[in-house]
Amino acid sequence: MSETNAEYQVRLDEMIKTGKLKAEYKDILLEIGELGSKACALGLISGLGWGEDANYIVLNAYEILDKDGNFLYFTLSEARDYLHNLIADS
Repeated sequence: MSETNAEYQVRLDEMIKTGKLKAEYKDILLEIGELGSKACALGLISGLGWGEDANYIVLNAYEILDKDGNFLYFTLSEARDYLHNLIADS
């Protein structure tokens, strides 16, 4: 993640205000962001991002690009758990 955690929180808050993000997703997205940054830094994954619908509203869906170039699809809680376990096992 190229933005700071504080900048990311501000962006998520703005998305909540504009209806692009459900408030209940904010905390888990912050967790995923931190875990994702750590996993990228360790070379465990190549990238990640949330799913959106046609109106750019964030869904309960997350994509992770593993180090072998494969896309993995999860719910938000599954993505958090996957990243947590991946880091713990490294």
